[in-house]
Amino acid sequence: MAKQECNAAEDRSEVAVSPIRHLTVGYASTLPDYQHVAALNMKGKWLEAAGFTTGTEVDVRVMAGCLVITAREHEPQLMKSLRKVCKFSGRRQRQVEAFIGAMK
Repeated sequence: MAKQECNAAEDRSEVAVSPIRHLTVGYASTLPDYQHVAALNMKGKWLEAAGFTTGTEVDVRVMAGCLVITAREHEPQLMKSLRKVCKFSGRRQRQVEAFIGAMK
């Protein structure tokens, strides 16, 4: 297989742990037909050292022969709620605004 060049869009400082990890792509079974699909399992103290603590949401950028995994910035609950409200119909958005106005 040809060596791939992979460049992340953002330059993040490397952690003091070894920057290269060797993993093997395995498989997982999907339900209900139990087909095998490619799977990648990562675990180790190095993940936390790199900023990936338990519960951290991640973004995975997929390119040919390259995966770039970045931790998402923590988003306050209020912002998550606002994003949900923005998907509501106009009538429901007005109801939410009226509810918030009544709380003042």
